Amino acid sequence: MIVRGMRGLGDNIYQRAFVKQMAGPVYLDTPWPQLYQDLRHVKFIRPNTNLRTQRKNLGRFSAWSLPPHGSQELRIAYGSEGILRGMQGCFRVRPGEFDLPDFGPAPFQQPYVVVRPVTIRSEWIAESRNPLPEYVAEAAQHAADLGYRVVSVADLADGLEWAVGLPPAHDRFHAGELAVEHLLALIQGAQAVIGGIGWIVPAALAAGVPAWIICGGQGGFNSPENVCPPGTRLSFAVPDNFCKCKLKQHNCDKRISNHANLFTQWAARHLAVV
Repeated sequence: MIVRGMRGLGDNIYQRAFVKQMAGPVYLDTPWPQLYQDLRHVKFIRPNTNLRTQRKNLGRFSAWSLPPHGSQELRIAYGSEGILRGMQGCFRVRPGEFDLPDFGPAPFQQPYVVVRPVTIRSEWIAESRNPLPEYVAEAAQHAADLGYRVVSVADLADGLEWAVGLPPAHDRFHAGELAVEHLLALIQGAQAVIGGIGWIVPAALAAGVPAWIICGGQGGFNSPENVCPPGTRLSFAVPDNFCKCKLKQHNCDKRISNHANLFTQWAARHLAVV
């Protein structure tokens, strides 16, 4: 079976739960083969992509395969059904456990949280989805005040991806210097993850790490029920007037009443003073 998968990092973390349920061999078209490195029935087809972070990762992998002629193909997308429902319809199997390979020990001994700053990418501008950056900064500062090391991660580049207000942090890896294995090892070893809707949602879900996910707008695609199954350790801060549009650029009302107190209550359950 050839699987023409989706290309985003987060999409591939979601896809892993479906691919592991398929009978092999599976020839997977993906720019993130490291996410499936422990699945022996999966072989990898090198995709064509012009997206910057994906191309960088392609250059770090060499064990590509050619599928046999005449293989059946599945094309994966989720359209307007929501990520998990849409993927299940394409894969024709229910997802297994959301997990990741073991990417090794945590890179810091001191307890830490990972923060994803609010950014805009010229390749895929979706400002509507972003939360207000002051809420990310507020949560990061509170975690630091509790004694946690705050580690901020991004892949910024002039004119290609830029931050919209940087949260306070002790360590900033903002130039994409972390290979995907190191990035996900960082998530796996964290006490918590903080940020907006994006790849950190499935990463925290798969790593079993508590997360404070701050919603912005574009709720028609990015509501909690569309991006996460129930019964997880992820918590969502949702705007008072959550805009259910499906537009990448829209004047969504992203205000969350009393966000600071909401996060303080969450931190009391998930982040002990260190």
